[in-house]
Amino acid sequence: MATPQLDKRILSELELMGFPTARSIRALHFSGNSSLESAINWLLEHENDPDIDQLPLIPREINIECGDTPNEARNDIQGMRADAQESKPEESTAAGRQKPVLYTFINCCHTSHLNFLYQETSQVERELNADQNEDEVRRRIIELFKSKQDGQERERGRIRNQLQEDKRERIRAAKDLMEAKRTLEENQRKRFVSYATSPQIKPVEPAVSPEQLRDCLRNLKKNYKDDTTKVTRAFQILLKIIANIVKNPEEEKFRRIRLNNPVFKERVGNLQGGVEFLELCGFMKLAISGYLVMPRDNINLALLNAAGVEVASAMENPYFGLLSK
Repeated sequence: MATPQLDKRILSELELMGFPTARSIRALHFSGNSSLESAINWLLEHENDPDIDQLPLIPREINIECGDTPNEARNDIQGMRADAQESKPEESTAAGRQKPVLYTFINCCHTSHLNFLYQETSQVERELNADQNEDEVRRRIIELFKSKQDGQERERGRIRNQLQEDKRERIRAAKDLMEAKRTLEENQRKRFVSYATSPQIKPVEPAVSPEQLRDCLRNLKKNYKDDTTKVTRAFQILLKIIANIVKNPEEEKFRRIRLNNPVFKERVGNLQGGVEFLELCGFMKLAISGYLVMPRDNINLALLNAAGVEVASAMENPYFGLLSK
């Protein structure tokens, strides 16, 4: 038995494409040794054959003429054996080879097409990489846009909350102002009624005049005329302190103010004229203890009513302290 005689050019092309030698020989033999395309088609159709890696063997043609001697016949047989032994290493080598790695190029019928396919593949890879980079840039732009929108939304939410808080503060201040005015008017009405019904009682003139209270408030507003919010908050605190004492003169907690209280210190204590106005109303500063205190026997409701009227007037009049001397 011997291997069939095949077209060596087609065989070499199959091997260059990555097909094992045994498979290439088998494909050429069974496809009629006609063309490269026929051999490739046969390989794809019989790829899973169990004997795909076995070399095909055909009977060796031996022409024995009458004149041949036994020695010549013996030489022919030895030659056949040598051919079979030479084919065994090729068969074992082909069995250990890996499967073809270029099956994706099965439609190519010549090795010259491989370079073209390699170039096309490189171009496709570059285009894919360009598309991926473009997608990445687009994704990053979208993320930045979303983060910017989120930041703007948070800022708008913060502004809305601040506006709502300012609105609530203005409502509370208006309520306090109205309550203080009602309290002051009620006290004044009661005082006038008591004077009318008891002629023997003479009203006690306060030691501090309304003009002094007005001047103190006017100076406070002039000192901070560029910060109307700070002045308004100071007036609100002063009015609330006075109103609490007028409504509850017996409550010591309303007549005792800690100077280091954060709210009081920020809105009144640190402002020039804030503590001075309270001292005009009857408070005394105790430097050792750090408190402003109004003793019970030092409460002058007439003075407090006058002070409340002046603070309320200063809050209602937007030109208070700006047009006067």
